Amino acid sequence: MRGAMLCARRLGGLRARLGARQVSTSWSPVGAAFNVRPQGRRLDLFGERQVRFGVSLTPRSAERPRPAPGGPRSALFETRVCSFELTWCLYSKETDFCKVKLADFVRIAHPEAAFREAAEEACRSIGTAVEKLNTNVELYQSLQKLLADERLADSLDPETRRVAELFLFDFEISGIHLDNDKRRRAVDLNVKILDLSSTFLMGTNLPVKAEKHLLPERVWHHFEVAGDHVVVDGLRAEAPDDLVREAAYKIFLYPNAGQLKCLEELLSNRDLLAKLVGYESFSHRALQGTMARSPETVMQFLEKLSDKLSERTMKDFEMMRGMKMKLNPQNSELMPWDPPYYSSLIRAERSSVEPGAYGPFFSLGACMDGLDVLLGRLLGVSLRVQQPAPGEVWAQDVRKLDCHFTIRGGRVREDGSYQLPVVVLMLNLPQPSRDSPTLLTPGMMENLFHEMGHAMHSMLGRTRYQHVTGTRCPTDFAEVPSILMEYFAADYRVVQQFARHYQTGQSLPRSMVSRLCESKKVCAAADMQLQVFYAALDQLYHGPHPRGRCTTDVLRATQERFYGLPYVPGTAWQLRFSHLVGYGAKYYSYLMSRAVASMVWRECFLQDPFNRAAGERYRREMLAHGGGKEPLLMVEGMLQKRPSIDDFVNALVCDLDLDAESFLADSE
Repeated sequence: MRGAMLCARRLGGLRARLGARQVSTSWSPVGAAFNVRPQGRRLDLFGERQVRFGVSLTPRSAERPRPAPGGPRSALFETRVCSFELTWCLYSKETDFCKVKLADFVRIAHPEAAFREAAEEACRSIGTAVEKLNTNVELYQSLQKLLADERLADSLDPETRRVAELFLFDFEISGIHLDNDKRRRAVDLNVKILDLSSTFLMGTNLPVKAEKHLLPERVWHHFEVAGDHVVVDGLRAEAPDDLVREAAYKIFLYPNAGQLKCLEELLSNRDLLAKLVGYESFSHRALQGTMARSPETVMQFLEKLSDKLSERTMKDFEMMRGMKMKLNPQNSELMPWDPPYYSSLIRAERSSVEPGAYGPFFSLGACMDGLDVLLGRLLGVSLRVQQPAPGEVWAQDVRKLDCHFTIRGGRVREDGSYQLPVVVLMLNLPQPSRDSPTLLTPGMMENLFHEMGHAMHSMLGRTRYQHVTGTRCPTDFAEVPSILMEYFAADYRVVQQFARHYQTGQSLPRSMVSRLCESKKVCAAADMQLQVFYAALDQLYHGPHPRGRCTTDVLRATQERFYGLPYVPGTAWQLRFSHLVGYGAKYYSYLMSRAVASMVWRECFLQDPFNRAAGERYRREMLAHGGGKEPLLMVEGMLQKRPSIDDFVNALVCDLDLDAESFLADSE
């Protein structure tokens, strides 16, 4: 696990003494911080006083009595709000309650159990306090009255009004506007939905036991053996043996009656809650305020995209069948368990470069150098290495930078100054060896750029309120900055700025970048078609009820309509679809975000990925607003037009062919 903590404050340069590695290239301070091990004073990780992002933590904090959620501070908050002091309301709620983000981070990342347990308790305590506020009828009525007063509402600045409307929406989707009986019913449904979501999520990963005698003996060793049974804990999608993949698919996806009942009840209760609070379906409720705005728009987007992809997808499937025929002529029919394996073989064949050959050019320090260069030339942002204060970091391999997991969002303080954000970027990366720094695969390098896109969204947000800073925006817009960074990571003009061998200093050959880009296009239509299928299934599950069919029947029909490979009788893939919990009715979001990122890339950065004017417009029109502005207005400001559904679809289809190498070849 490697981590980086980004702070917007400028606190000085590199102060750590750096020891030498056996490398022949010189690194900037940023590159050296990640490629060279610090020597000298060992970081104080476990001191009595630990400071995380300006907040003092001690192990004894878990033993201190905590104020009751309805205590004096909470009561003061409620009293002030009910007196129509809206601005105070927004600041107070953020100051007091958005600190749950820090507690949530400590709960996940801290190495000591005492701190994790204390943070868990803090999350529950703050959550209870927020829930109390969310069910305060007087507070809701005050906010509603303010927004209903045209003169008062018009006097608010656009961001304040949007945040107030978001709070009102949060109130109403919880049923606070209903009479007492219905409100109690809404609370009961919310509790039940939380319980069902937790149960379903746990069930998506449960292994399945099957009697050994049902499988050929030659495949037993591919699974855990427990007495007379084999235990299947996943799909084994990359297994070379067709029979292993088939067995894993049919066993792991075999319908579990309890999980099936749980999913049906979860979807039913979501529908009941949505209708209780005034929506036609759960999907209509979930898409309020998003870029898509309605399930009808989402389905139109998915249907048009599917039609455009159809011919390309069939060609991809034919390539996979050809590869399967070559390796297994006795059984060449392409089945749902085949695409991941055969598409990876075709990609490797097209690339003709061993994946490990890229690692020496993508040392972590080199990649961080690349990000520093890109962000500087594009956005005017520079990264500066900062020595952590004693007790400030939670692991030896954490590096502190000035400049995803948002710890503290940016906002305007009550005194008019600006609270600068603090962001932690956590990645699972290889540890450095004795003789080399951390070396990344191309996928890891791309993921680093992706996550830095999220970090910049939070770091460069300049919203008045923390509630809408950075990535706190509609789900179908939140991935735009991170996906856009993937385009930069795949462009040779960017890659050549940093990809150099950690020992020799040799630059990554352009031909290797070309082959990498080429391999990413292989079977990309089939991959996207699969995502369309998942997104359509999600919409249908959360559409109007009753459906009149069980979830497996809906799965079968949707797979036939939106994918192209046959449904396998006796399987229920939807019972492993964990995204139904966190992304219910919003699974389409990644596709829509990618479409926007593609349009921004082609319109603004394809000709020059370091275009400073375009970078400044991107920062001003998109990154600065977080969720404080309607997403379509941000897209319109960036592209100088409002895109249609056809524009979204065409951007994704064009993306299957587009790469910077072809542009460069045409321009030379």
